[in-house]
This record gives sequence, structure tokens and C-alpha cells, in this order.
Amino acid sequence: MAPYDSESSDDGDDDYSTTNVVLGYATTDPTGDEVSHVGGHPSWLDPKHPPPATLAKCKVCNGYMSLLLQLNADLQQHFPHDERRLHVFCCRKKICSKKIGSIRAFREVRKPELREKREPQPAVDTQPQRPLQDLGTALFGGSGPSSTLSAANPFSTSSSTAQAPANPFSSLGSPSALAAKPPQRPVDDPAPLTQSFADKLKIGSDPDPKPNNVEVTEPWPETSEFPPPFTSFYLDAYPEELEKEPIELTKAEASKTQYDMDDSGGAGAAGKDDFESALDKTFQKFSDRIAQNPEQVLRYEFKGEPLLYSGTDGVASRFVVPHGKSGAVRGMPRCESCGARRVFELQLVPGLIYELEKDEAMDLEDGMEWGTIIVGTCANNCGEAGSVCFREEWVGVQWEERVARK
Repeated sequence: MAPYDSESSDDGDDDYSTTNVVLGYATTDPTGDEVSHVGGHPSWLDPKHPPPATLAKCKVCNGYMSLLLQLNADLQQHFPHDERRLHVFCCRKKICSKKIGSIRAFREVRKPELREKREPQPAVDTQPQRPLQDLGTALFGGSGPSSTLSAANPFSTSSSTAQAPANPFSSLGSPSALAAKPPQRPVDDPAPLTQSFADKLKIGSDPDPKPNNVEVTEPWPETSEFPPPFTSFYLDAYPEELEKEPIELTKAEASKTQYDMDDSGGAGAAGKDDFESALDKTFQKFSDRIAQNPEQVLRYEFKGEPLLYSGTDGVASRFVVPHGKSGAVRGMPRCESCGARRVFELQLVPGLIYELEKDEAMDLEDGMEWGTIIVGTCANNCGEAGSVCFREEWVGVQWEERVARK
């Protein structure tokens, strides 16, 4: 196990290598970040404007779900002006387990308001003013404050603005001259009047609805309407450190062993053995990687690659091409709101199940049965300027698989 929780000597640093993955750990000790946590109840960028209740409902039973994760997901190096949070919910009913829609995730984003482009007013003795944003460049050089931003660790506790919370995880045209005159409406044409009342009274439906922009048809419910929450923990974070030898072996064998599976359709014991062997290889890689930092509950790497729990299910086919097949991976579905591609952002791992259920009195068969929960988000971080928006994101769940061993 990499020494993430203790001071290591200089002599021991050569025994480990650091990856681009940031690991999250559940802790009862405050970390200085009051936003990111596992379990408990969610909070919002604007408490007066929570999301619609539909985002908290299981798509299987339509009941309210429990919060698994709330993450302060500000990314200064990618979206320096945006505030972001990610929320992951799950249904705890046994009948909904292992069914699509029983685990959901959505992104909460607040983008700054667009600044109106002001055109210089004509005047006899006045020269057009130089845009104010050029002043800093003229005095100090460079391309502005954003050029000094480093590749911020999504778990870092520093922030470049007072408005954006600390991140623990790393055009308008000119007015028309006709606007001075009030519009003249023909007396015999009631259509505009009817439309005006329809707009004011919100009669009918939006003629141009925006995809994935959920209408607030039902307000966010009171806390008492949700099932009892999981125990809440703060989130602490450290870069992933791995022993060097396993990493070298993984690189040497990745092309021939990772996600290898028999796709020839062979029957009999040989085909079954090959299938189970392929399953074991992927699961073994997952287990070996997790075992080096066994207390992790979260793996974070924006635009990275997930660590697959299984290499044979539909989720795996989105990230890898099974051995014997040709073509490209399917990839995650594109953002329904803006059409941009989705990228991997984070995944939850079984350590979270242990942390959330260790103090609950339940039978082993009643607990959560997922192996990993993968969340893909819009690469453009789409949203509406000047307001808080909620966008449901893609969730790929790889459930526990039990293979009979000889």
C-alpha cells in the first residue's frame, strides 16, 4: 500500500510512482471543504433554486434515492469561470438493484453572466474608447490572469476567486432605431395578443424545448420525504501512488492481457474457461490496483480512463475493444443538452460501500452490490449563463459478478 497517510522518507520515494489519478478517502475529520462529502444530504450552489425532484427519483420504482456522493468539481484549468458540483444518488431497494436507472448522477453548474457588447456612441469630439480588458495586457504583458493558472489539482483547497468555493478535488446587438416608437398592432389581428397571454400565463408547451433541460414540474422534496441517509463523511484526497514493479508489469502485458476475451463463439469447456479467464484478468487488475490503496472510495481523473471492474459487460464495451473484434470503442453517449462528447470524470469503488454500510444493521444480502460506478460528464460543461443549471450525466454501473471457481 502506498504511504498516502504517513510521512515517507526520501529513501522510500523511489519505491513508488505517482499517477494522474486523485484518490478520495472518507474521513470523520474536517478537511476544510464543507461541500464535498459522501452520504448525508445534498446542498446547492443556490439554496433558493434546488433541482427538480425528478432527478432524485429512481427510474425503476420512482421512489426517492439516497445520496452517495456530492463533489465540489470546480476545474480552474478547464473552466476557470464556472462553478461545478457533481451529485450521485442510488436507490436502496433490493428490487431495483442491478437495474438501469437505480443509480443516477447529475451535474450542477453556474456560469457567469454574458457581458453585453457596448458599441461606442457617435460623437463629434469623442474618440472610440479602447476596451478595458486591454489595459492589463498593455501594463503587465501576457494574456491575462488565466494564463497563470497551473494544472490545478481537482482536490486542491486553493481558489483563485472569492466567488468560487475551494475545490478539494482538483451577442447582443445594438438597439434598433425603431425601438423609439411603440409597436403598432393591427386591430383586426388578435394573434399577437393571444400569444402574449399564452406567454404570460404559460399556456401550452415550449415550442423549442432544450434537450435534457428538465422542467421544474415538481419541487425538490423536504428532507423527511427521503429514505434515511447514509452516514456522512468528509472527503480527503491524495495523488495515487503505486509500487513501480506492478506498473511496469501492467504496461508490458497490457496489449495482450487487458480485457482479453474469447469472441470466437467456441462451445464447450474451453470456451467457458476462456471467458472466465478473461473476466478474472480484468477483475484481478482492478483488485490489484485497488489493493495498493485499499481505503480509497473515489478515483478522479477528468478526461482520464476508468479502472474497469469487468471486461465483458456493456459498460466495458464503451471503453475497450474485446480481443478478436475490430473497430473503435463505442464511447459514452454524447451530452443530450449540447451534443458535445462526454469524458470520464470519476468512479466510485467498493471501499465506499464498506464506509457507508459498516455501521448499519443489515444482512449481507441487503447491501449494495455494485463493483464500480463510472460517471461521464459533458466535455464542454454546458449550461446557461447567469443561472444555476442541472444536467443529468451518464452513469455506467458494473455490478458484482460471481463466477464459480473450481
